[in-house]
Amino acid sequence: MKRILLLTVSDMRFQFQHGFYYAYLLMTIIYIWMLKFVPVDYLDSVTVVVVFSDPSFLGAFFIGGIVLLEKSQGVYDAFFVTPLRVGEFLLSKILSLSIISLLSSVAILLMVHSNFDVIPFLVGILLSSVVFTLIGLLLAVRVNTVNQFLLTSPLVLMVFFVPVFGLFEWWDSILFKWLPSYAGLLLIEGTFHDLNIGELFLAISILILWAVGLYLWAKHDFHKYILAKAGDEK
Repeated sequence: MKRILLLTVSDMRFQFQHGFYYAYLLMTIIYIWMLKFVPVDYLDSVTVVVVFSDPSFLGAFFIGGIVLLEKSQGVYDAFFVTPLRVGEFLLSKILSLSIISLLSSVAILLMVHSNFDVIPFLVGILLSSVVFTLIGLLLAVRVNTVNQFLLTSPLVLMVFFVPVFGLFEWWDSILFKWLPSYAGLLLIEGTFHDLNIGELFLAISILILWAVGLYLWAKHDFHKYILAKAGDEK
């Protein structure tokens, strides 16, 4: 646990040095500014979408940038000379990006709303951040350049963004309910509207199942696409 915390602090320092915190700050300011112009009748729904897009899209894109940047800098060669485990490495990445997402999302909420339930909000942001960080990582380990990542990642992420249509009653399907984005949106929406116990339990369970499955998949693929290739190059 101590090693994971030290790695998380190191990751946060790395992210700060490479401008990720400045990018998040800029996006947070833009989101707050945009929400100030949204009519009151639509403010809650639009806030849900905006806040959800923070850990999902930004988290997925940033982890891609981080993985590709570290790959180019030869950071992963350290796995062959240190006792560092892949699980610890992944958890530190997840924690560091989840912290940024939480800070950004809470700032947006506090600046735009005065009446809300913070518990489902924090749970929704945290679990959504974990899931989409892992999705971004799974995409990043498969490509070699930023351009490749920018071309492929939006196509995958758009599939997970489809449940947003249900939020505005434009298009709905029972299949949406099994996507982590639906569960994340439901929890974040619970910030402004009461959720019953069944909805709360289902949403959290779906997100946890996705998070565990993606984590195990990411560990496997990190070995396959990053460490195995680094070993071959040696």
